[in-house]
Amino acid sequence: MTQQQALAVRGGRVICPRTGIDEVADLHIERGRIAAVGPGGPPAPEAVIDATGMVVCPGLIDLHVHLREPGAEHKETIESGTRAAVRGGFTRVCAMPNTTPAPDRPATVREIRGRIRRSAWCRVGVIGAATLDNDRESLTDFGALKAAGCVAVSDDAFMLRTAEQRREALLRCADEDLLFITHAEAEELSRDGVMHDGDMARRLGVPGQHPAAEARALEAWREAWDGPGRPPLHVAHLSTAAGVAVLREWEDGPTAETAPHYLALTHEAVAEHGANAKMNPPLRTEEDRRALIGAVRDGTISVIATDHAPHTAEEKAAGVARAPFGVVGLETALSVVLAELVEPGILTLPEALATMTAAPAGLLGVEGGRLAVGAPADLLIFAPDARWTVRPERFASMGRNTPFAGRELPAAVEAVLIDGRSVYAGGRFAAAGPPAGIN
Repeated sequence: MTQQQALAVRGGRVICPRTGIDEVADLHIERGRIAAVGPGGPPAPEAVIDATGMVVCPGLIDLHVHLREPGAEHKETIESGTRAAVRGGFTRVCAMPNTTPAPDRPATVREIRGRIRRSAWCRVGVIGAATLDNDRESLTDFGALKAAGCVAVSDDAFMLRTAEQRREALLRCADEDLLFITHAEAEELSRDGVMHDGDMARRLGVPGQHPAAEARALEAWREAWDGPGRPPLHVAHLSTAAGVAVLREWEDGPTAETAPHYLALTHEAVAEHGANAKMNPPLRTEEDRRALIGAVRDGTISVIATDHAPHTAEEKAAGVARAPFGVVGLETALSVVLAELVEPGILTLPEALATMTAAPAGLLGVEGGRLAVGAPADLLIFAPDARWTVRPERFASMGRNTPFAGRELPAAVEAVLIDGRSVYAGGRFAAAGPPAGIN
């Protein structure tokens, strides 16, 4: 379907956590934007989508994705990664800066954004590198990166080393009204560890990461911030009960995210899935998993992001000790969240969707994440009662490294619309190719 002048999505359960709507209603779209929710749309729309029995909600937004391009296109490309995103229900993702070259200078940011415009299937925000060439020494020009189009800055995979760097980074972000996304890891406690430091690591005979590494790094960030109010800081992939405790004690502290795999799995999964359950930070204990679920429930963690990190099968075949960190997650995230949080009654469906729509949209300050008159018609339509089995060989992503292979999960993505244009429906991508002009 090409972009329609008038489109109606009829009979679905319309959920928008940002506006509070949760009812069976029609959604009317004109010229790529929402024209009405409920009655009052055009009497004879040019196209109709029957969403009876489906959930209609804002397209999902992922704050933490590794698209690998430029520099590691043998693992993933902007095209394949965003196809995976759309297939998982995402209409916007944010690309982390561990590419070669890194998005550390305006010219490189512009070049990467050009690639995105040419090949992305969904909206992509570029996250700038915190240091030049990711060298962990010289801070980049945050203002110049923002002017070039970066939506945030991050030290992910290349953590800042000193209190002076952390303090200066936060002050620069405060001046520029820019979010700093940190990978909280005290390397003196985690160095050489390939999984959680516990019984399973000893059983497998591999070095472990001390669980205090995350909390110690968060304490270092807390000490670095001496400005007024909440720091412009967002904590990536929170994984431990100790980290949750630091955030709860930090008055006017940072926002935080966790990933679906930390809510669903523990370090015991490494025995079954090997390197396909190896990520950084690592899977932790059942106590940590329950603490993270509690933190999502009470809002200490407001965002769920995938940390989608594709690797080749050959790389992951090297085993737990030598394989690279990372798992893919774009195509399983929605279903895992529903399985772990909604089906057990921990969150309602609108509350769960808020962590993947309204909350990340609010942090980025973007138009998406809501179904309101005038908003872009970036929609996800999914069948909440469907069941499917994870088959990595069928992924749109080039990565197959998932710890959920073979697991049956709820909810199937039926359609994704961006600017009112169908880019994925009924298991097929739009024949016209990636939508033009969305980034």
